[in-house]
Amino acid sequence: MVQWSQSNDCCTWSGVDCDEAGRVIGLDLSEESISAGIDNSSSLFSLKYLQSLNLAYNSFNGSQIPSGLGNLTNLTYLNVSNAGFAGQIPIQVSGMTRLVTLDLSSLHRFGGPLKLENPNLSGLLQNLAELRALYLDGVNISAPGIEWCQALSSLVPKLRVLSLSSCYLSGPIHPSLAKLQSLSVICLDQNDLSSPVPEFLADFFNLTSLRLSHSGLNGTFPEKILQVHTLETLDLSGNSLLQGSFPDFPKNSSLRTLVLSNTNFSGVLPDSIGNLKNLSRLDLVRCNFSGLIPTSLANLTQLVYLDLSFNEFVGPIPSLHMSKNLTHLDLSCNALPGAISSTDWEHLSNLVYVDLRNNSLNGSIPRSLFSLPMLQQLQLANNKFGGPIPEFSNASYSALSTLDLTAIQRLGNLTRLELSYNNLTVNASSDSSFPSQVSRLRLASCKLRVIPDLKNQSKLSYLDLSDNQIYGEIPNWVWEIGNALVDYSNNNFTSSIPDDIGNSMNFTGFFSLSSNSITGVIPETICRAKNLLVLDLSKNKLSGKMPTCLIKMSEILGVLNLRGNSLSGTLSVTFPGNCGLQTLDLNENQLGGTVPKSLANCRKLEVLDLGNNKIRDTFPCWLKNISSLRVLVLRSNSFYGSITCRENDDSWPMLQIVDIASNNFGGRVRQKCITTWKAMMSDEDEAQSNFKHLHFEFLKLSKMYYQDVVTVTSKSREMELVKILSIFTSIDFSMNNFEGPIPEEIGRLKSIYGLNLSQNAFTGPIPSAIGNLQQLGSLDLSMNHLSGQILTSLANISFLSFLNLSHNDLVGEIPTGTQLQSFLPNSFEGNDGLCGPPLNALDQLLHL
Repeated sequence: MVQWSQSNDCCTWSGVDCDEAGRVIGLDLSEESISAGIDNSSSLFSLKYLQSLNLAYNSFNGSQIPSGLGNLTNLTYLNVSNAGFAGQIPIQVSGMTRLVTLDLSSLHRFGGPLKLENPNLSGLLQNLAELRALYLDGVNISAPGIEWCQALSSLVPKLRVLSLSSCYLSGPIHPSLAKLQSLSVICLDQNDLSSPVPEFLADFFNLTSLRLSHSGLNGTFPEKILQVHTLETLDLSGNSLLQGSFPDFPKNSSLRTLVLSNTNFSGVLPDSIGNLKNLSRLDLVRCNFSGLIPTSLANLTQLVYLDLSFNEFVGPIPSLHMSKNLTHLDLSCNALPGAISSTDWEHLSNLVYVDLRNNSLNGSIPRSLFSLPMLQQLQLANNKFGGPIPEFSNASYSALSTLDLTAIQRLGNLTRLELSYNNLTVNASSDSSFPSQVSRLRLASCKLRVIPDLKNQSKLSYLDLSDNQIYGEIPNWVWEIGNALVDYSNNNFTSSIPDDIGNSMNFTGFFSLSSNSITGVIPETICRAKNLLVLDLSKNKLSGKMPTCLIKMSEILGVLNLRGNSLSGTLSVTFPGNCGLQTLDLNENQLGGTVPKSLANCRKLEVLDLGNNKIRDTFPCWLKNISSLRVLVLRSNSFYGSITCRENDDSWPMLQIVDIASNNFGGRVRQKCITTWKAMMSDEDEAQSNFKHLHFEFLKLSKMYYQDVVTVTSKSREMELVKILSIFTSIDFSMNNFEGPIPEEIGRLKSIYGLNLSQNAFTGPIPSAIGNLQQLGSLDLSMNHLSGQILTSLANISFLSFLNLSHNDLVGEIPTGTQLQSFLPNSFEGNDGLCGPPLNALDQLLHL
């Protein structure tokens, strides 16, 4: 419009079409940045010969579609899509009886959503019998299946293109839709159809495109639809309840795009998939396919995008050297073994993205992979790659399966490199440089001995050098790189953290120096990292006081792990009212004082580990309303008093690990202390249905997690749980002053694996209900004052692999013919009245 000139004939203006008589018949004003509304008196509506009008992608700022459009009765094409219109679609549109194409889509919603209420869909279409293409994507129609299907089938019988994505439609798709035999394109994405896919869709003889993604589909997908020879595009992604399998594909198939990601399709890929000679996109992410990837994939010469990740494929990767247009290859997260061909890659010069992570691939990384001119992302992590790369090997290290980072310099477009967790030794030196646009670099567990030269990597946002052999001081420039994720854990760094570290962490979300030899104090400037979600400085040699500002940061922080240092001071701090901590681990420090009452503000807390400090306090009953708590460790402090809490009927229903050993707790263990821990009462089937690892998801879009770790004592040995399974449950009350009987209610904890009540003053018999604990693997009741006989019910615990009943007052014969005889005699020693194997007869006489 800015180029229109009054001095020129309007028929010469851009976007204007005229007939031979000089009358305006076409007007294309799309993407002209037109703002405000259009008045119904506008001269636009006097163009009575106008046949085509396009106002798409403008900014009408939420104004209504003008009713004056009804004056343009000769229109055959009307497009006002994504133009910023909002509100009710006017009834006047239904009077444009010559319309062949109508596009009122509002997916971008610059001005708010459009809706069809009065008129509804039937009212809009009542006079539009000539309509061939209808686009109402994003318009709020809110109609059940029988209503919208019957409206379409009875009012627009010539319809070929139907696009109603995100229209708040519900299902099921009614059989009346089958009357529209001319339908070629059907797009019903992102509705709530909540029904199976009807088989009659296979009867549309002109069907070229079927898009039903994210629509709540269920049942079994009809195989006949996949065999429709005219079908070019099929997208069923995001329907996790939709099952199906592949048929034999016909040789005359027209399929170009096949997207089934995040569905429940399963089975094997048939060899006939090689018949899809026109296929350019195959996306089967997160399905349940298994078996071999067929070699017939080599026939798909038009393939541009191939993603088979997150399935259960096995066997060799087939040759793809004929797919010369391939730009995206993702076979990650399967069970693919063996070596990858060294010859295929040189034919795939258009590759931009290669992801082979999380398989069992081995052998050498082909040198041709490092010569792909367009490659931007290369992800090979979590495999078993080793072996030298011939072109980059030399006599000094070729036998060590070494990759020299100078090889990466050839990949001039590289933005992402992941080689973590293979059998590689990655060789870095002071002249090992990377392309300047690299944004993600992951070299974890690559046997690195020095830090690669990354000084000039201004775009680097993800840097993972964890689990290597880098030692010595960290160069100053290292602290200034990396934004979203920085992981230097499990190395041999000896530096201190710079005082101004916070100035370089404006965008850092994850920061870990865990398991190094970092010395000095934690600088207060670290609290300037306003986007920090995970801070892990555990297992270092840090000293001094914990900065109180870290506690104030818990509004943002999800994980604060400072365990295994020498931090001093008290915990007399105030947690904010909107505390977001999910994990707080301060174990193995020298912290004193009491547990702050304000910790109860952390209502999302799952892991609380204050063990091995100098805290003196009573049992923290004030935390009882944190219903998400799963791990509570107070071990080896100076806690005292009873563990009974008032009004604790619903306390900690998710609790699965309790360790309060080596304190001064005392009194009786009341039954209500135990019966509120519902997670320990689930049976095996329930526990398996809730199976997961405790973790903190810190970058949801990237599916990145911080894995929680806790140390428990089981079978008299400390054991570090690197992945805390939700099905692992244990109780450790040992080395306290508890007295009285062991409550019978302990037998209700059906899923418990470890139970340690040793070195207390419990009296009375061993509860018979312990025999109900069929998942129990470790039981330690030693060094108490338990009396009576060992019941046969104890011998019926089939998973029990550790037992210690020593140094009590038990009497009678140890039940015979059971697995109790498989334990060593020291499991029963110190009970003067106890007899029978496995106790030695001579030892028994000596105690008479």
